[in-house]
Amino acid sequence: AGYNDKDQWLEIDARRLTRFTGVITQALNSIWTYSWVTSYKIQFSNDTHRWKPSKNGSQEVIFQANKELETPVLNLLPEPVVARYIRINPQTCIWLHPQNVSFSHFPLWIKYVLIYAILCFFPDPNHIYPWEHTSGTNDKLDFRHHNYKEMRKLMKNVSEACPNITRIYSIGKSYLGLKMYVMEISDNPGQHEVGEPEFRYVAGMHGNEVLGRELTRIHLLPSMNPDGYEMAYKQGSELAGWAMGRWTYEGFDLNHNFADLNTELWDAEDAELVPHKFPNHYIPIPESYTFPNATVAPETRAVISWMQRYPFVLSANLHGGELVVTYPFDMTRTYWKAQELTPTADDAVFRWLATVYATSNLVMVDDERRLCHYEDFMQEGNIINGANWHTVPGSMNDFSYLHTNCFEVTIELSCDKFPHAAELPQEWENNKESLLLYMEQVRGGVTCTAPPLPCVSIRAAALLPPPFLLATLKP
Repeated sequence: AGYNDKDQWLEIDARRLTRFTGVITQALNSIWTYSWVTSYKIQFSNDTHRWKPSKNGSQEVIFQANKELETPVLNLLPEPVVARYIRINPQTCIWLHPQNVSFSHFPLWIKYVLIYAILCFFPDPNHIYPWEHTSGTNDKLDFRHHNYKEMRKLMKNVSEACPNITRIYSIGKSYLGLKMYVMEISDNPGQHEVGEPEFRYVAGMHGNEVLGRELTRIHLLPSMNPDGYEMAYKQGSELAGWAMGRWTYEGFDLNHNFADLNTELWDAEDAELVPHKFPNHYIPIPESYTFPNATVAPETRAVISWMQRYPFVLSANLHGGELVVTYPFDMTRTYWKAQELTPTADDAVFRWLATVYATSNLVMVDDERRLCHYEDFMQEGNIINGANWHTVPGSMNDFSYLHTNCFEVTIELSCDKFPHAAELPQEWENNKESLLLYMEQVRGGVTCTAPPLPCVSIRAAALLPPPFLLATLKP
């Protein structure tokens, strides 16, 4: 595509006779570019040579599509059509860029739209063997999207089946009063043991990024934003869109809602106060952030309190919408820059952790896979410094690292924020080994205990694989 004409099209081969009843379109979201189709035509064919347009009586239908970035638009056909091939022929579109705004009456790039065809497969009369549905995995698990009540029931069932190694507890409530349940899996649930590092997976920070919620088989917090998830769940996979459920009920993006400790640290470094007059780790939360009237979501307060109660060593924040692992810092040091490489003092450790996940993920290691959007993360091994992708002030990763010394990365699990339930088995298979291997890294360094002596210094041996130290200081 890319030509200024109305004859370009996107063709879908259903691979057999199919009953088409409608089309859903949505803008293909990018951090730097926003485009969507505002109107289109539809044609059908059985051989790709002869095409019949969708008509309402004798008139060819021009379907009205998206009016803005976030909301998917459903158009039902005047009558269902049985065919093998369908073409979407955009007529008008809008293209937006931060430095260049263009309103076009032709489709600039047809790739800037997500299209779902609503269809029902017919049996193939030329093939006596019906197509078998393949689940994508041999694991006998409950692969479907679970709403809040179903998630709670599932956690309860797992705990009852494994009472000696599991415990369910709540770290707080969402704005609408839904409890934020956590499952602990340990040989002695409810007890922190010296020398046994604490690990956490957090999913559902953005309620419409649901895959992590369905993949965390050994997990802690499957739904950080339960109110947002319930909104996205009611809309379903196609109609939830990029925004529905992303924010909390109050409108907070939880990944921008944690205390900005980066600026506190960098200002102190510029004033040469670190480390003797200002700490470079376990940085305290500014007093203004703790006030009752501070703009802090109850979900964020609950997670911070949770972090402070348990000495977590390693964590991962499970997101969706891309295929990449990002590591701190998430916020650019130059405040006015949207992108800037901003590594931490432990950059080698974070790069190792991100690489462990990315190199064991079945989709990320596939060099022939399609790009999710426009960024080609494969060139960098499917990992990136968060700030070098796009700045995120107040991220949970940066806060976790600076306030609690817990190493945390963000894992973008899938191109699709809300995949179909039928895709969950394959998504589980894509990520299963990565999730387990990443957890194993909590034991990959040096774990030690030491009395609370002044000026205690612990150094990692440079030759230990992997080359980092995860230490727990206990009296």
